[in-house]
Amino acid sequence: TEVAMCGEMSGDVVFTVLLLGLGLRTFSITPVLIPEVKRIIRSVSVSQAEEVAEKVLNMTDPAQTITYLTDFTSRVAPDVS
Repeated sequence: TEVAMCGEMSGDVVFTVLLLGLGLRTFSITPVLIPEVKRIIRSVSVSQAEEVAEKVLNMTDPAQTITYLTDFTSRVAPDVS
């Protein structure tokens, strides 16, 4: 079964790796964001994304979660804003 996401979260580059790790393969986003989201997806393996998702699912602090995802995204795709 294919799962897709449309909305603000799917276009927020901070959440791209998490959503990929949770199994999403179709993202509905604003066209201007396509290059950045593609760059992130190409910078991480599915297994890395799954590890990120597993770690995030065990976090209890929303601020810690956002910081972790932001830092991870900056490391794998430093040129993405």
